[in-house]
Amino acid sequence: MENGAQISYRETVPGRWYRNYQLQLRHQRNLTYEGIVRAASWQSFGSITWPNFWQTELAVTQTMRAQDERLTRGGPLMGTPRGWNIEFEGENNDASRTRVEFGAQYGRDEDGGLVFGLGTEWTIQPGSRWELSVEPSYLRQVDVRQYLTTLAGGSAATFGSRYVFGQVDRSTYSTSVRLNYTFKPDLTLDLYAEPFAASGRYDHLGELRAARSRFLRVYGTDGTTLETLADGTARVGDAGATFDLRPRDFNVLSFRSNVVLRWEWRLGSTLYLVWQQDRGASEIARERIGISDMFDSLRARGDNFFVIKASYWFAPD
Repeated sequence: MENGAQISYRETVPGRWYRNYQLQLRHQRNLTYEGIVRAASWQSFGSITWPNFWQTELAVTQTMRAQDERLTRGGPLMGTPRGWNIEFEGENNDASRTRVEFGAQYGRDEDGGLVFGLGTEWTIQPGSRWELSVEPSYLRQVDVRQYLTTLAGGSAATFGSRYVFGQVDRSTYSTSVRLNYTFKPDLTLDLYAEPFAASGRYDHLGELRAARSRFLRVYGTDGTTLETLADGTARVGDAGATFDLRPRDFNVLSFRSNVVLRWEWRLGSTLYLVWQQDRGASEIARERIGISDMFDSLRARGDNFFVIKASYWFAPD
């Protein structure tokens, strides 16, 4: 169940330093059918359109502590931390031949979680024949309670099961490119390409300490042992029991692209020539990727697909 409230104020009559602006205060809650709060937040939001038609938006969100059984994948309730997040977005006049959008976000929580993102989009349309769009972005996320697996042999505080979590530090770089060119009304070229790179490092493995808690028994402390084997496997010992957790660190490269030439060679009849690339590589590695890895994805091994499609319109004489 969800409920919430919102109060807004809008000014639509242009003033000396604005064309319009809006202020909002929002409160939202997500509850189980038993009335347990899964998520709750307060958000302050403001947007303004400036005299030159540029627009900017700012949102500040405060999340409250809550309980969520989804974190344990249907197991006992688990606590979530208090946190905050700031997001800023801006864009120039939509009627400009060169359109620019940009955004940034930053957030933390009381358990050490982090989110930091940057992104922008540039769209160039110098004439009626073609348009080019480039959208690079970067995102880093530190999730201190990433679910890994459920094992037997847990304590009574977690109903006999071990709900295993880890802290994952993820980084992602991507850039999407779109090009549309019109040779003439019946002959067009469309291109889409996206190099992508991501990495994730797992640390601080542990199990839920007790139902409704947000804290972990971190392996290697509290009477447990932790040994990292040569292949990256984590071997855990606890009260005479031993179990292994497979390595989950990752480094992923991906490049996907589509080029489509469309020719309407007669009224209602169209020919498509398509070239698609799907490249990728992945490995278990703890190294954090950088921006150069995103461009390395263009050299990754992959598949090329070539497709020819034609449609013919049988029109009555």
